[in-house]
Amino acid sequence: MMAVGKLPCIERLALPDKLPSPETMASLKENPTNYDPELWELEYVAVRYLENMDEVTLRVRYDTILHNMQSIISPDRHVIPIRTFLSSWYWYRKEHQTRAEFAMRGLSLHRPLPELKSRDLSLAPARPGGPNKGDVLFRYGERRWLKEMVEFGRIRIKAARDYALMERDPARQDDELTKRSFSPGRHVTITFSDGRTSKPIGDIQRSLSGIDYFVYCVANDWDPELFVDFNAEACVVIRDPDKFAQRLKQAATSLTNWYFHYDPVQYFDPYERTANEYFDNAMTKDFRFAYQRETRFLWAGNGRPAHGFIDLELGPLHDISTYTEAP
Repeated sequence: MMAVGKLPCIERLALPDKLPSPETMASLKENPTNYDPELWELEYVAVRYLENMDEVTLRVRYDTILHNMQSIISPDRHVIPIRTFLSSWYWYRKEHQTRAEFAMRGLSLHRPLPELKSRDLSLAPARPGGPNKGDVLFRYGERRWLKEMVEFGRIRIKAARDYALMERDPARQDDELTKRSFSPGRHVTITFSDGRTSKPIGDIQRSLSGIDYFVYCVANDWDPELFVDFNAEACVVIRDPDKFAQRLKQAATSLTNWYFHYDPVQYFDPYERTANEYFDNAMTKDFRFAYQRETRFLWAGNGRPAHGFIDLELGPLHDISTYTEAP
């Protein structure tokens, strides 16, 4: 393991000027030190969780983090504790520790350090009350389908196993049925039945597969960049998500015995899982997709297979939604 003193000096970004309240930090057994890059460096040297990542993947990871930072860091997220992806601080820590891996390998960074710019959201037809608030939702897509969504309530839900095959844009290319995470082998001990132990070489991969399901995906924030990421021409603003969910459930008559629920997606770092972190195959996603700020309406099969798609008709949605063109 590399000694702390051998970690090269790393330039620090300008950090947020706010912290979670002292009461919030105390309740989580935190203090301002948890928000200090010096501690982040000590944590990373102690558990160098990216040491086995190949260089190409490391550079992609850094680009992904910067994309997320530019998309979702905002003052209302500065006061959220660092342990969750909803916090601005979470992303500053990820950026700093990923750059630490570059420095420890003696690699030059392939791009300039990020300069986060304030986003112009003045054209937003609506905004949520806060991160993952869920009080307003947004469906991005093609003009013709979204107009039919508002006029007639026509919606197509898709089976998770077929989702990636049916979508061509990179923003949707995720493994919907299996989630994977990695741990550096040096921090894992394998114990055999005869009592012998061994330290693995490289990373240990863990895979989690689970329920089969149908899903309908929306975003829980408005962002001009999401029109680009989803090749979208327009957006439907769902102003009453609870009523929308009720109508979805009522319209899915062929799925009446399936478990229906909706919630924001939880994003995780596949190379640094935290203790007691929520993790399943349906409602968690690799943090490279965090900029999407996704909410899912999901029908779980409870052992029943889900294939293809189901077309639903909810009836006109003028009372709870608004159609808007891309800016």
